[in-house]
Amino acid sequence: MNRKNIFTGIMLIVLAAGMILWKLNVLNLPAKVAGVNTWGLIVSAIMVIVIVHSVLDLSFGGIFIPLAVICIIFDEPLGITAITPWIVMIAAILLTIAFDMIFSRNGRRWRSRDERRRDRRGGSYFESTSDSDEENGIIMHSVRFGSATKYVRTPKLVSADLSSQFGELSVFFDGAQVPDGHVTIDCHVSFGEMDLFIPKDWRVENKVSVALGNCDDRCTDTRPDDGEVTCVIAGSVSFGELKLIRV
Repeated sequence: MNRKNIFTGIMLIVLAAGMILWKLNVLNLPAKVAGVNTWGLIVSAIMVIVIVHSVLDLSFGGIFIPLAVICIIFDEPLGITAITPWIVMIAAILLTIAFDMIFSRNGRRWRSRDERRRDRRGGSYFESTSDSDEENGIIMHSVRFGSATKYVRTPKLVSADLSSQFGELSVFFDGAQVPDGHVTIDCHVSFGEMDLFIPKDWRVENKVSVALGNCDDRCTDTRPDDGEVTCVIAGSVSFGELKLIRV
């Protein structure tokens, strides 16, 4: 069972209980906060959940953009109406770009399912970057503010670490071979889209965590019982979409 999904479920239960108690006047909010409309409070609570997920995944877009949304909702209590909404939102985008550039160049790391961490090194922030070691079966590809298509043709695929932030990434695995019979694909989608094209004879285990996004899984329902390759797809989706497609 995915711990992030458990956390999200608990937070949503707490949110529902809090809203009921608030409306029954059992729970009293500070006067300034109570002045915010109900939908604003609900959206803010959901933004907090997204931020927690993003902190765990080091997804800066999922940290600064939700923070900007919260600032816009509470601009009057915070006394920042002079800079909302556009200045705050632009600042959030610039901070996302800045932090991603800084941490990418200094060894920003993602945690994969088997607890290993690998460096993600990139070039320009606005480009599609790759740091794959296909000889050893390790695929790493990142897209930011752009689009890219990658065809994986390694003869011994072990793992893939894929990221799409404010961009679109399509990856085809039908040309890859998995002699070990097991491959892990880590996906990180934040304000972007990612399409994974999975061979029809692979058994797919979907362990992706989704927060205010969508995972269109067309693979697990058509999982072959006798598949020789087990493909575990992990990672997170926030404010984006991940598609798992059979080929």
